[in-house]
Amino acid sequence: MTDKKAASVKSGAKPERDCVLCGCCLELCPLFLATNREELSPRAKALLAGPSKFTAADLPEDDVAALAGLCLACGRCEKLCPQGVNIPRLIARLRAEHPDFRQWLWKQWITKLAPYWSLAAQGAALVPQPIVPAAFSLALKGLRGLRPSKGLRGWLTITKFPKDAFREKYADRPVAVFNGCVGMGPRKIWADTARALLQGLGANLVAADFSCCGSTLGVAGLPEDQAAARRANVAAWRRAGRPLIVTYCATCQKGLAEYAGAGLFADAAPHFDEEALWAASVAPLSGLLAGATGKAGRGAPAIIGWHRPCHADAVDSDFKLLSGLLGTRLRSPAKANCCGFGGIMQLAAPKLSAQVGAGCWAGLDTVLGFSVAAQVTPGYVLTGCSGCVMQLAATAPAGASVGHWLEIIRPD
Repeated sequence: MTDKKAASVKSGAKPERDCVLCGCCLELCPLFLATNREELSPRAKALLAGPSKFTAADLPEDDVAALAGLCLACGRCEKLCPQGVNIPRLIARLRAEHPDFRQWLWKQWITKLAPYWSLAAQGAALVPQPIVPAAFSLALKGLRGLRPSKGLRGWLTITKFPKDAFREKYADRPVAVFNGCVGMGPRKIWADTARALLQGLGANLVAADFSCCGSTLGVAGLPEDQAAARRANVAAWRRAGRPLIVTYCATCQKGLAEYAGAGLFADAAPHFDEEALWAASVAPLSGLLAGATGKAGRGAPAIIGWHRPCHADAVDSDFKLLSGLLGTRLRSPAKANCCGFGGIMQLAAPKLSAQVGAGCWAGLDTVLGFSVAAQVTPGYVLTGCSGCVMQLAATAPAGASVGHWLEIIRPD
């Protein structure tokens, strides 16, 4: 038994399980599918970072840090693993144990510079691409894609809101919008539209000073900063009267859901299950709008691609809503491909990230056909994750348009 396993058993916690090298994870791992390189596979990382007989202790520090940087944290491998091995969590731990300058830079970007993302997005458009260091080229392209002038024009009007269903389930409960880093910064139009839609439902909106969900800090190997962000958000939720927390980013949705079980509610009043209340309070905006009807106006594309984020909720609320609103206009590839964002991996391996992104666009092309007749059916893609919007914009072929589904809605 390894030391980690012994400690888990002694404390009463569920011990981590070993990778058994079955290879089930290879079927969905975006990095392996894009490169066919075994060293990038989840099972290779499990042998390096997991509770197995192999360890990183005897390997060169630079090699361990480099391998730790090569994970998209998409979570697809865990869904297939018969052992339930959580590779992103293992890699996050490995990143924390073997930090490098990229983590410091990522920390500053998320925790200190987030209020200035709008200025950075506008400034990125002025920087000539040839002079950009290779490590930052993809991130800079993504920033360029987030500037307000690159957003999609609204052409869909909601004609009927499911007010009765919303009222029946939530009555007058306070509702707060969790905007995330991008919604608070370069794409504030998302936040404005989200509030307009909630007003259309008759929601009792309240303000809450939320910050970053902490998810991207965690996978980057910054556990203390992730914990600080989580505690700040829980405190903001309490100050706002423990409202319903409405999200419109798949990654934020997943990140907030993971607060339950993270030991953030130990200080709650006795006999009050605040953790369960939090878990029941996190809801996707698209789920609240289920059953809404809409009307497409001038400028509506004849064919629209849908990119399913890796962190989409179990029932795929965004796609269900958009399918109901757009009907046969909406097309989604039979196999949903990862966009290749990976947070900090954009800095660790931009070429590899872009390679995965190219595969994603190739999959979208199978239902849109823009490579054959771009003038007839240009690439027009919607998604429901801020990171996916940034990555798809960074890797988009010439003439393609990308945006969050909130951008097509006219808040009339």
